[in-house]
Amino acid sequence: MAFFRSLRCGLVLGLLVLTFAWPAQADERILDFASNVQVGRNGTLTVTETIRVQAEGQQIKRGIFRDIPLTAEGADGRTYRVGFKLLSVLQDGRPAPYSQRENGSGVRIYVGEKDVFLQEGAYTYTFKYEIDRQIRFFETHDELYWNATGLEWAFPIDEAIARVVLPEGGRAEKWTAFTGTYGETGERYEANSQKGGSEIVFRTTAPLPPYAGLTVVVSMPKGTVLPPSEAERIGYFLSDYSSALIGAGGVILVLVYYLVAWWMVGRDPPRGVVFPRFQPPEGISPALSRYIAQRGFADGGWIALSAACLNLAVKNRLKIEDNSGVATLSLFEQNAAHSPSGAGLPRGEAAVERWLVGRNGPVALSKANGLSIKALGTKFRNAIENENRNVFFRSNWAYLVPGGLLSLITIVALFAFGQMQPGEEGFVIIFLAFSVFASVTALQVGKAAFRKVGIQWRLALVFLLFALAVAAVSFGAWHVSGGVDNLPVLPLIAAVLVALNLLFFFLIGAPTALGRKALDEIEGLEMYLSVAEKERLNMKDAPDMSTAHFEKLLPYAVALGVERPWATAFESWLAAAAGASLAASYHPSWYSGDGFSSARISDNIANTAHSMSGSFQSSLPVPKSSSSGFSGSSGGFSGGGGGGGGGGGW
Repeated sequence: MAFFRSLRCGLVLGLLVLTFAWPAQADERILDFASNVQVGRNGTLTVTETIRVQAEGQQIKRGIFRDIPLTAEGADGRTYRVGFKLLSVLQDGRPAPYSQRENGSGVRIYVGEKDVFLQEGAYTYTFKYEIDRQIRFFETHDELYWNATGLEWAFPIDEAIARVVLPEGGRAEKWTAFTGTYGETGERYEANSQKGGSEIVFRTTAPLPPYAGLTVVVSMPKGTVLPPSEAERIGYFLSDYSSALIGAGGVILVLVYYLVAWWMVGRDPPRGVVFPRFQPPEGISPALSRYIAQRGFADGGWIALSAACLNLAVKNRLKIEDNSGVATLSLFEQNAAHSPSGAGLPRGEAAVERWLVGRNGPVALSKANGLSIKALGTKFRNAIENENRNVFFRSNWAYLVPGGLLSLITIVALFAFGQMQPGEEGFVIIFLAFSVFASVTALQVGKAAFRKVGIQWRLALVFLLFALAVAAVSFGAWHVSGGVDNLPVLPLIAAVLVALNLLFFFLIGAPTALGRKALDEIEGLEMYLSVAEKERLNMKDAPDMSTAHFEKLLPYAVALGVERPWATAFESWLAAAAGASLAASYHPSWYSGDGFSSARISDNIANTAHSMSGSFQSSLPVPKSSSSGFSGSSGGFSGGGGGGGGGGGW
């Protein structure tokens, strides 16, 4: 027994030692939260909040801060901004130093000074402010639905009191309240009317834990509060829909500018009469014909380079060998000895010949020669572009600068003066992803196809781009917010502006008069090269097919993407018109391959010509990377209504 008595004494002594050895845990809390809400006849609320806190130097070191939301939700579910004016801030009944920080959704009021720390104890803070657009107007009554304490307090609240004072002559018809965290419908409160029903007082009957609050609802007869005047409603509309109005105005301004610019410089000259042409346009090489037809080198110029090489081969200045799928380029022996320098050749073909001379021997289109082939591609493109820039068509890209600046100004104005709806930040990310995808796709993939179509198809693509913009944002709205009732304005407007700038990137350029004539002639040549041999025979004044005629136009067929029907027509002519003996003996001097067969000329020559551009591209060195990259409910609840917010210590 003596042992157990000693053990008990030891435990008691140990507990006493621990009690005195460890400091008492501070208990910071809100002792009282009293909110007095005076409802004005015009609907403005004058709110006085008296908050008594226990400070222990943990979170409440210099004072407290109060967060007050400045947005409310209308009957249509759209968030709008409310008016707010801070009248006074007191600490223990005396004016206190404070500062305000406002963002898109609310204001934070810091009470205290950065370098002044509080002693432990109780302090009383009083906030007095005016706030409007909090009264809800229904057909049968007016209503105040007010989150008196807010739900974002990090401290428990021992007791909360909310007094609602109606305008003179007003009488409350009914009232209720809710306690708890957001969405709860707790009933730990009591309420009573005073002064004949003109004041309703709510009081909690149990402490509120952190992030819980008191929300009150008071119904009053229709007309107790005057509804907004016509001028006020117009002002509210302009404020609530500022983003949509600014965005729509910016889009209209950008569209009008681009339409005027397009009318001035972007309209194509009238299209001429297009008919089959049996000879190439005068002064236009195969490579240049592709450059004109595509209005640039949409594919990097590799098909045009292949056509240039083939044209050199037909002229017996270059030889193509295709053995086991590896293409090799070399000079003809009789030309190699004289070191030709491109004399008498179009500038693009001259650049190819000079490159071969500098290589001093055959060049295989393989990765072993990738750097040299890459340099050839650059020299070839520069040779053609420097000679023909603004000759056959003008890009008019300078006219895109004002449109881009107007679009940027619209976006900046939206951020500065518009109202971003809650959650729109996520939609901005969706918009950015859409913009990058649409821009890369349109510029890298769609450019060639876009240039081939007429103005009617281009205008159809306008609506497609707009549809993609709206669909991208709507898809995000559906999955993020569960519906598209409130499409986010900022990313939607930005997506439309991106679509407009992309569209006129293509539309603003236009052929010159010389370019329009060349386009018509190239289209006529393509028409002739594309038809079957039977239809060709029915063409008036069509020249007879011959080996020389076929080889002369073959580089143009490659440049225009119709090499297979042209080679098939030649193969048919060899078999039917020239006789089997000539067909079997045909073998071009400028081409050799281990799989060549005169019976399959269309396969051999057409495939070789088509695959040459692929060989050029596949031989390029792989880019190096030095860094990682990765791409209604009904009814009320606690936290509903206006007001609210929360606070903490600092």
